[in-house]
Amino acid sequence: MTMRRLLEALFLSLLFVVLSQLIVPVVFSAADNVPRITVQELKAKMDKGEDVVILDVRAGREYKDSKIRIRGDIRIPIVQLEARSNELPRDKEIITYCT
Repeated sequence: MTMRRLLEALFLSLLFVVLSQLIVPVVFSAADNVPRITVQELKAKMDKGEDVVILDVRAGREYKDSKIRIRGDIRIPIVQLEARSNELPRDKEIITYCT
């Protein structure tokens, strides 16, 4: 392989890595139509007495290594969510906490 071809291959590889880092997040964020809520907005809802359910879906080390515990939450790791969905109320707003 000549030096020129080696440089071209290296450049194309680098270009691919850079583009994949730029394009992939845009694709995923564009497809994500999940409404977001800030901590302050959640606190305001709770202060007003709104009946909301906080669902903590963190699993494994995400949960174990975190100092954040949410009083009164329902904790169902994301990998168990489909199987345990019957544990969630159908008549309340559910706010999911994840990292």
